[in-house]
Amino acid sequence: MTYDQDGVQRLREELEDAIGHYMVAVSAELLQEGLPVAGISAFGSYDDPSQADFDGDVEGSVEFTQAFQRRLTAEGGGAGLLWCGVSGWCLFRTSGGSGRGLMHAARWMGAGLLPDPARVAAFLTEVRMDPSAAGSAERPFYRSPRADPRALLARLRTVGDEEAAEGAYFDQRFARVRAQACQEGVLAALTGPEQELVDVVLHTGELDSLVAFLEYVEGAAPRPEARELARRLGSDLARRARDGRESHQEHRTAFAYAVEQG
Repeated sequence: MTYDQDGVQRLREELEDAIGHYMVAVSAELLQEGLPVAGISAFGSYDDPSQADFDGDVEGSVEFTQAFQRRLTAEGGGAGLLWCGVSGWCLFRTSGGSGRGLMHAARWMGAGLLPDPARVAAFLTEVRMDPSAAGSAERPFYRSPRADPRALLARLRTVGDEEAAEGAYFDQRFARVRAQACQEGVLAALTGPEQELVDVVLHTGELDSLVAFLEYVEGAAPRPEARELARRLGSDLARRARDGRESHQEHRTAFAYAVEQG
């Protein structure tokens, strides 16, 4: 690899990293609002010729759970938030089997190339209230594709925070942010007012699967508090299944832990 090629590859990686941290900031805002963010992506290859097909270069995305995606589109396809390094944010929608691209039914946010994460969250709120009125079908252009990628990198770095500046990996940051939001949501649910008993019919295999998933979380969650919550919830479910409905107060260790954390 030549010196110039080294420089190009380094710039691609730096752009991807900066875009990733911007996606983390936006996803953190959405998670704080209780929205089910499932993942993020970042693409920093500003010179990739395939991006020319839709007048783009670098990009990032915030992805949601399948159930939430279905609520964002009436056509049963996918949906998510896309940041385009040329045009800023949009809500994209894809129809299953239609063959149409991401941009076909996009609603563009406007508000500049790098709006504050809170403004992106507000845009999604507008979409959920009235998808046809939020944003615009007309795509804006704030810069030309591939134009001065170093200047774009400098701008992206201004929307980062201290942790991004200190060299943290954006994917690891996202995992921590998502785990923290999930943990807070679980604690709030366990200690919420007006708790009621519900009747849910499960096959034994379904119950065993839920407990197995909680055991997986116990081993994989990046925060010790989340691991402990998973362990206790799994234990409570298994013991109530063994001892019957009347044991629901006896086997409530997850609730006790949530109260301690509060």
